[in-house]
Amino acid sequence: MIDLDTDNNKINWALKDKQEFIDSIETVYRGARKGRGLVIALKDYSTKYCY
Repeated sequence: MIDLDTDNNKINWALKDKQEFIDSIETVYRGARKGRGLVIALKDYSTKYCY
């Protein structure tokens, strides 16, 4: 799972470009390789910043 600083741990909105998706997948992959069940997103997706 990935912590996106929102109510859930899922991406259920459109991403801006392919690189943003690739960065998210790389973050999850690196965390999984280290045995972590939850990783922190590189970008803050909370609604207070209105993405």
